[in-house]
Parts: sequence; C-alpha cells; structure tokens
Amino acid sequence: MTKRALEGMGAKLAEENRKLKEELAYVKFELEELKSKRYKSKKTKPPDDAPPVPKPHKKRGGLFGHIGWFRKRPKTPNRVEELRLDKCPCCGSSDLTECKKTHDHTQEDMTLPKVEVTLYRKHRYYCKNCKKVVSPKGQGEIPASRIGPRAKAFAAFLRYGIKISKRDVSALFRKAFNLNISSSSIDGFMEQLKKESLHIYDELLESLKQSPFIHADETGHPIDGIGHWLWKLSNKKICYSHIDKGRGQAVVRKILGDKYDGVLISDFLSAYNKIEAVKQRCLVHLLRDLKKVVEYWHNDNEVLRYCKRLKKILEDAMALHKEYLGKEWDEIYYTKRARLNDSLKDFSFPNPNKRILKRFAKRLKRHKGEILTFLYVKDIDPHNNHAEQQIRPDVIFRKITFGNRSISGAENHSVLMTILQTAKLNNMDPIKTLEDILLAGKKNPFSKILSPPEKILLPYARSNSERRGPLSYSPV
Repeated sequence: MTKRALEGMGAKLAEENRKLKEELAYVKFELEELKSKRYKSKKTKPPDDAPPVPKPHKKRGGLFGHIGWFRKRPKTPNRVEELRLDKCPCCGSSDLTECKKTHDHTQEDMTLPKVEVTLYRKHRYYCKNCKKVVSPKGQGEIPASRIGPRAKAFAAFLRYGIKISKRDVSALFRKAFNLNISSSSIDGFMEQLKKESLHIYDELLESLKQSPFIHADETGHPIDGIGHWLWKLSNKKICYSHIDKGRGQAVVRKILGDKYDGVLISDFLSAYNKIEAVKQRCLVHLLRDLKKVVEYWHNDNEVLRYCKRLKKILEDAMALHKEYLGKEWDEIYYTKRARLNDSLKDFSFPNPNKRILKRFAKRLKRHKGEILTFLYVKDIDPHNNHAEQQIRPDVIFRKITFGNRSISGAENHSVLMTILQTAKLNNMDPIKTLEDILLAGKKNPFSKILSPPEKILLPYARSNSERRGPLSYSPV
C-alpha cells in the first residue's frame, strides 16, 4: 500500500473518529437532559481532562468591619420582676452588700393561648311575613360547627403554609392548645374552606387573565401514585394553582382560553405555543442549556464560539433591560435594541454538521419573536424566576407528602394554596384571610386587588404611530 493511500485512509479514519466523538457527546447530552427530567439532578459535571482547580478558602462569617446584628430590645415590658439575693450563689455566704447599679435583662417568651368555649344562646323568632322561625347569627360563629373559624383557619395554614402532616396538626392542637381534633376532622376543615373559597378562586383567575402579564410554570404532582401536573400562573398580586392530569396545550387553553391579551412569560414547553398571546421565553433556561453544551463540547472550538456569541447577545440584552429599568427609553436604547435584534439573525444558519448547533438554531427559529420581548414591552422580566418562586412551596409540599391521595384533596390543595399565596403576595395575614372567608359569606377579602388593571398597548414603541399589535414584531 502506497504512502498516499495510507494518508488517505488515516484522514478518513480521523474524520470518522471526529464524527463519532461528536455523536457520542450529543447522545450523552440528550441522556443527561432526559435524566434531569425523570430523576433528581445530582449536578455532576462531565469528566474533564484538565485537573480541578482548588477553590480558595473562605473564612466563615461576615466581612471584616461588618456591623453585627443584635436583637432589638422591646420598648415596654409586660411585667417587671425585681430579683434580690439573700445568699451568695457561689459560696453560700449571707454577708452581702447591695450595689447601687442594677443589671437589666430582657427576655421574650410566648404565652400559649387557651381554648375559649362560647355558648351561643339563640332567641328564636317567628316571622309573619315569610312564615319562618328565624334566629340571629353570633359574631365569629359558624352555624352547625363545633370548631370555630380561627382554629380551622390555623389548621389550614399549618397544613399548606407550614406544610406539616394532618397528624402533626392534630398533635400540635392537643399539646399546645389542649384542643382535641382528630386528623380525619382536618380533612373536613379543608373541604369546608374550599367550598367557601371557590367563588374567590374563580374571581382571582378572571382577574389574572385581565392582567398585563402572567408568569406560568408547571411541575409533577401525583394523585394516589398516578402522575398529574400542578400548573402555577401568577403575577405580582395573584397566584393561581391548578392540578390537572395533562401537561399539554389543552390545559393551558382551559385555564387561559384561546387568546390572552397580555404577555405570557414561560419556559420553552410546547404547551404554550398555540396560545395566541405575546410571549417571553425564559432566557435563564436558554443560558443554562448553553452552559451544559459548553461542558460537553469543551474541546470543539466551533461550538464554543457559537455558544459564546449567543451568550454575549443574551447577556447584553439583559444588561440593557437592567440599565433602563424604571427609566424612560431614549434613542440610545432604541439603537442598542435594534443591534441586538439584528445580531440574532446570524444564528439561523449554523454548521449543518453540528447537530447541537442545529438544535439551538431550530429553537430560535421556532420561538421567533419570543426572545427579546422584554426589550419591547415595559415591566416584563427576561426570566421566569417569579413563577419558579411561586411553585417552590408546592414542590416542598410534594416532597413531604408525595402529593395527594384523592381528587378532592387535589382540589383542596389548588384552592387553598391559591388563597394563601395570594395573601402572601399582598402582605395579608393568611390566617385572618381564611377566617374572614369562613365568616364573611360571599364577600371577597381580595376585592381591593381585583380592580381592573391598566391596559397596555403591546408591544411598547416610541410613539402611538409606531405601536403594533400582538405577535406583529419580530426580534429575530
């Protein structure tokens, strides 16, 4: 075999080896992505040829010169206890002389409330007009209930706000308040609260659909071991929970309808694709995928250049948004926005031999007009962190309880988590809110936040003549 033939065979083998390495890296990338969706991520990075760099040791505690934090002393004590000595506590001597100065020590402690039993003696009256026997309703009374509204509201808060089991709620009531409540009775409390809150639950959804933007996210939530999904939709004032068997477009349509007039902020899940709305995709998810690609293709210069350029564009866009946060947009802003807009067009034509680059280009093309929406509409986040923060309590609840055992329990979870998280977003006392729902009948404690929000024209532009309707602009 000649030298030229050997060189040709070597070049052919080298090319095959390069393709096989690229294919192996892509398969590992997809396998890791599937594992992260199915199993809990252990955050293990792929093996690297370079030796690990030791991290510098950081001393615990605050920085040098940092002012320490001390608990503030209460201004007025509830009681003052004068303490004197007859004998020395060290040696037992009675030869003591009292000093002029005293030492004040302030201590805070809690007083456990006692169970209050109220007898409502109702005087009955016969109404000649409606020909019925009627009687008044007492303040703080729930008709035909042996347990009052405050105890029921506190039990719901412990169950869904603090996330403890029903047995622990029952034990806490018995040990701390001397109130015997069985764990099965707590289910009845939740059911009653759900029925009284259903009209508020529906009103909150209708108000949410009228808001200028919605953050959306979803997570697994099994019911009796069968896989279901918990959907979380929220803005800065309202948080709405819904548990459904599906994770597709039908669920989003059932909640929001076929059309939403505001900005829908979400990840890249395809369930949000068919909803007619202005959309903003989470850039943090995109940056996270870029970081994972760099870890697996750390020896491929072409892939690294592509990821570096795309990351730079996204980071520059987020920096521009942060720079003009709360400010009026000017000509410098419009110029920078237009440059960022044009720079994304280069990513539509990657190397066809690089499957991972084609994957990113396909995603950018599919979500054309949904990457830089936050630069065109004011008060819109480039990420979906708000939805992930709102869904975190449900994830912790699922980790502790493994979901719900019945459809009725899932409905209780959806309604009561909606009430509790909405109250938290509005700095309202959650226990007082649930208590008011039990006592106020059809009145809504969130009536102040349900006023129609201000409508905004989408997307935001320089003047009225430059404003265009939803889905009409194209950042890519």
